[in-house]
Amino acid sequence: MSDDGEAAELIRRADLLGRGVSDTEIRSARRSGSIVAVRRGCFVDTRRFTDSTPEARHLLAARAALAAGGPGLTLSHESAALAWGMSLWQGPPPVVHLTVDRPTGGRVDAVRHLHTHPLADVDVVMRDGARVTSAARTVADLACALSFEAAVCVGDSALACTTASIDDITEAIRGCGRRRGVAGARRAAAFLDGRSESVGESRSRVYLDRHGLPAPELQIEIVIDGRTYRPDFLWEDQRVLGEFDGMVKYTRSGESANAVVIREKLREDALRAAGWIVVRWTWADLVDGRLAQRIRAALSA
Repeated sequence: MSDDGEAAELIRRADLLGRGVSDTEIRSARRSGSIVAVRRGCFVDTRRFTDSTPEARHLLAARAALAAGGPGLTLSHESAALAWGMSLWQGPPPVVHLTVDRPTGGRVDAVRHLHTHPLADVDVVMRDGARVTSAARTVADLACALSFEAAVCVGDSALACTTASIDDITEAIRGCGRRRGVAGARRAAAFLDGRSESVGESRSRVYLDRHGLPAPELQIEIVIDGRTYRPDFLWEDQRVLGEFDGMVKYTRSGESANAVVIREKLREDALRAAGWIVVRWTWADLVDGRLAQRIRAALSA
């Protein structure tokens, strides 16, 4: 459950009291702004918390929820996905997701969502000292609970970062039995592809499928004048390339936005000069059918 950089350390009230720090001193530290409460009885250094990513902040809240919840709780669903380093379409959830192995008693409050599902030994691992659902079980849980598109995003991410194999995911879904959402989970698992390198690319694959477009090849290298290019999507027979433009993947350390635009224009010019049709799209293009019309026209050109 570690994050890049220097991770903020969770400070528990019980540990502070054990070291002789009084509640008065704790309240004084909070008033001064040197520490901030993650949840009741759990604090973190304010500067490190402020500098943390939203994902790292959620994982701090997850550790606090595990510490406050007693034995038997396991980090699961979106929270477990973040602990494994998987990508989520909509980012960190507003509450911590936990699962307990019992038939009933699930509930949701302002800070946590408690799920009740059977957990086999193989479904739970210790990760950085915390109980977390296995990577495969995490994908299975989310595939049962989320939309097809969101499930594909997290499943592709799990395969891409090799935290789970498709066989592991399929077996974990099989272990869900007749649980609600399992049919959708099986459909999502059949669609997963670890060659998708981002949420944007995974959403693009779902978009193409939804609009009845032929499935492209992913991340295939092509060589032009001795230079190697690796477009996101390729329809080789039609000489069409597709690029999801999230900009992040094009940015290099110290490179200006203008330099990125120039470099990408030169890259695209070289591809077009070699006879490829290049179709580029962004997040906004995935909301209606106009992109599908552009791609269909390119494929039939």
